[in-house]
Amino acid sequence: MNNMLGIIAVATITTFLIRSIPFLFFSKKNLPDIIVYFGRYLPFALMPLLVVFALKEVNVFIYPYGLSELIASLVVIILHVKFKKLALSIGFGTLTYMFLVQIAFV
Repeated sequence: MNNMLGIIAVATITTFLIRSIPFLFFSKKNLPDIIVYFGRYLPFALMPLLVVFALKEVNVFIYPYGLSELIASLVVIILHVKFKKLALSIGFGTLTYMFLVQIAFV
């Protein structure tokens, strides 16, 4: 048990340091242009990559023919277009996918 608490403590401290060190370096001066560029364009470049990664294992020739992924993706798209709330669309899309995979298409 003590070993587990030590591992959790080290992981917590490491995660905190990794996420806080950039703020210490860039808190008093302007951000470098490359960091501003990445902050502006990287999120939009990563979204298609995440979609491809999530859908790469879908086999449309075996039941349920990718219907869970398609329906959940449509839920995300429709909710995001209608409400423009990222957490809402991803949350309901995830809930929809989990429902379809675990209950509807068993």
